[in-house]
Amino acid sequence: MKSTYGGVDETARRATAMLRSMSDDIIGKRHEFGLDKYYQTYTRNTVANMPKLSRRAVEQAIAEMEKEGHVFGKKDAGNAKHYALTVQDVVDIYEHRKVPKYRELHEEDGPFTIFVVNLKGGVSKTVSTVTLAHGLRVHPDLLQYDLRILVVDLDPQASSTMFLNHSSSIGSIMETAAQAMLNDLDAEQIKEDIILPTIIPGVDIIPASIDDGFVASQWKELVSEHLPAMKPSEVLRRNIIDRVGKDYDFIFIDTGPHLDAFMLNAIAASDLLLTPTPPAQVDFHSTLKYLTRLPEMLEKLEDEGITPRIKGNIGFMSKMTSKRDHEMTHGLARDVFTSYILDATLPRLDGFERCGETFDTIVSADPQSYPGSTEALKNAKREAERFTQAVFKRIEFVRGMK
Repeated sequence: MKSTYGGVDETARRATAMLRSMSDDIIGKRHEFGLDKYYQTYTRNTVANMPKLSRRAVEQAIAEMEKEGHVFGKKDAGNAKHYALTVQDVVDIYEHRKVPKYRELHEEDGPFTIFVVNLKGGVSKTVSTVTLAHGLRVHPDLLQYDLRILVVDLDPQASSTMFLNHSSSIGSIMETAAQAMLNDLDAEQIKEDIILPTIIPGVDIIPASIDDGFVASQWKELVSEHLPAMKPSEVLRRNIIDRVGKDYDFIFIDTGPHLDAFMLNAIAASDLLLTPTPPAQVDFHSTLKYLTRLPEMLEKLEDEGITPRIKGNIGFMSKMTSKRDHEMTHGLARDVFTSYILDATLPRLDGFERCGETFDTIVSADPQSYPGSTEALKNAKREAERFTQAVFKRIEFVRGMK
């Protein structure tokens, strides 16, 4: 006879039903109002003001490309149709103009792997990760590079999956990053069966599932059984990043706030660590404790026979406000990180918190469906752009250090 354990089973059933209902409701509204594609388009004049372009250059490129059969996005404007250029249209214009893509500038280096990490929960690790993933792809100053982004979700809570492909964040799924690592899939299998698109073309995700927590807790035994020739902390790098990395310029990793096998795999696979540092005293204190433990984690990898490839640990302030005590904490963070602190911050704004209600990032959130103030959304998008550009510039600085 099955026990209900004080209604636990029934509560779980109702929670699952509610999750699916919430997801289906949002999907239904998006389909109904045509909001199931990335909303952002650009006029010709907007594109003309982007780096390395001009009005004449854009008009000439469009005319030449249309002669070759390229069909650009357009929308009705009264009795006429005006250009409504998509992200891909802009990328194609840059390519037509022979502006080098990011991968051509770094063809000898391969993808750059970034881990947004802190052992303190609730410090905006996931929000930072998904904001950067979408933001790097569509930032007006970065479209010239045609950046291709992959997010590897190794957090059993599947928060990045919720923001980037929310239908895959409900219930148990088998096609996860953890399963792909263990099952030793080849590149084509990973691309066909595991990697999923997000609403912004050019940004993909490998999802996580709640069941991955059990995998993490038994990682050494599972690797010993299924991958006896591999070290437990090198599986992510060898079985996923090395196999599909050539298709991406940046790879972001998201894990839970636990010093477990997934976090060690993420550190071993990363070229750069980003540490979100909230200004609240208790959170800042916990962040400092994480920083004191980081050398211990690197030693664990070295003891395993793995040489870390980390080129830096960049700190940045998250959940910032203009409060005096927050500014004081920012000063303390500068003392800790010294030159490794990012000037830009990720502020605590209503827009960042509310976009999750529609399973969007602040970048992908459509003003037509956003549940809060349009002005708040605009402010948050502006801050996300500033933060994204600052991170990109720091990555370029780090990559340029030999």
